[in-house]
Amino acid sequence: MLSKLYKKYKNRKRKVKCEKGYATFHIDELSIFRFSGWVYVNQRESAKPCHVSFKLNNTVVCQTEASVVREDLKKAGIANGDCGFSVEPNWQTFEAGSNAIVMYVNGKPVHVFNVTITTKQLMVAMTGQIHRQIDIAKEEIIKSISGR
Repeated sequence: MLSKLYKKYKNRKRKVKCEKGYATFHIDELSIFRFSGWVYVNQRESAKPCHVSFKLNNTVVCQTEASVVREDLKKAGIANGDCGFSVEPNWQTFEAGSNAIVMYVNGKPVHVFNVTITTKQLMVAMTGQIHRQIDIAKEEIIKSISGR
């Protein structure tokens, strides 16, 4: 009985009211390895790029400025073509199973995505991080040995 009540409470707590119509966006990839796409604020007053962040249970998974110039957006007449983003998320924030990821634009929630992560994907992400750390350590050792 208590577990059912806790699940209801937890699900109610997760619900985020999104601001429909605040931003126009398209997601190219939303995975444990990369979040990418484009976004711009509708009726924006200035030409500044917007800030995009993704959160899982109020923990930031990743954040960046949507300011990458993309030729496909220019050709399509979407904004000035300079509203793309691509960022590597913090894989450690994910849980195996379904993850409700909230997309924020300039601090305002605009959409909730359900991203399913497998245990295998978590292991691959962890292994990738270990290999990157080994490569960084190798570079530092080579620099120190060569005297650069």
